[in-house]
Amino acid sequence: MEFLKGSLPVVGALFLAGVVMWLAGSFNSAQEPTPASPSLATSTVSVATASVSVVVPENLAVISARHLAQAGANLLASVVNIFCTAKSGNGVHGASGTGVIIDSRGLILTVAHVGEYFLLADGTRSAPVTCVIRKGSPATDAYDAKLVYLSPSWLSANANTLIETAPKGTGENDFAVLAITGSHTDTPLPTSFPSISLGTDVPKVGERVVIGAYAAQYLGSTDVKTSLYPTLVFDPITNRYTFSTTTIDLISIKGTAAAQEGSSGGALVDEHNQIVGLIATSKVAGALSDHVLNAISSRHIRTSFMNDMRQGFDSYFASRDIPTLIDAFSAEASTLRAILSHALY
Repeated sequence: MEFLKGSLPVVGALFLAGVVMWLAGSFNSAQEPTPASPSLATSTVSVATASVSVVVPENLAVISARHLAQAGANLLASVVNIFCTAKSGNGVHGASGTGVIIDSRGLILTVAHVGEYFLLADGTRSAPVTCVIRKGSPATDAYDAKLVYLSPSWLSANANTLIETAPKGTGENDFAVLAITGSHTDTPLPTSFPSISLGTDVPKVGERVVIGAYAAQYLGSTDVKTSLYPTLVFDPITNRYTFSTTTIDLISIKGTAAAQEGSSGGALVDEHNQIVGLIATSKVAGALSDHVLNAISSRHIRTSFMNDMRQGFDSYFASRDIPTLIDAFSAEASTLRAILSHALY
């Protein structure tokens, strides 16, 4: 594979591009995305791709489409809305984002800039933030959850995002894992949650994937609370990028309806029913054809987790039950909460 030096695409404001934000009950209007930090962008390279005409036998194309459609149905069943409300006057923005259940026990993969809200949501009335996991069409309250992982590398570099009007970033290390801990309603928890696992493959440029998220850019505050429906679209990969030298860390799609506020934490799934990307940043200004969705690759998530935890992503979560995962992360959560609180207050 040949790599050519290049620059990371404009990835825009994390929240305004990817998560619906509001402060004291009133939504901020969308703003023009801000380019990523030059110090990050100059170290990136883009993957060179050749234009090749390939004739695909009709039966294989039909099989691929059928598999992708099934993957879409599975993704629709697994996607959740993460809805966090901040107390008025504390300077923190409330938010609506997305997550995807990746384990039948109730583990949710989302981005760190959504997951960090759970550091401030301790379940008490005095907590500065309250969060709930919502499901369905439209999204309604369903589950309570706690953090079992959030990238310390991401938080250390982005501790001010909850109070910034237009935070920015590249998406590097921007992921977190939540665990469903109970029902938020009178409905008992299911014995098993619909889920879709984190894959290992990276889609090629031109390969079609299914994208699922609770996109909400064109909704008002009342609609987000009462009439938020999941978005499911099928689009081809338009480009791939790296944060280092040769790894494919960022997957980009231009002109997709999924590139909206609220989509952060949504997933890109391939025809093998595997998550290949996690929506981290977007460019949402202008016409829909100009919107750009950027997702960190499953390989980047796995590599970042290994660098942090010195363990594999799959083995770490599979070898521990939910209470153990919560307890194991409690010390790290306290440290990260202190960093976040210092930046906010």
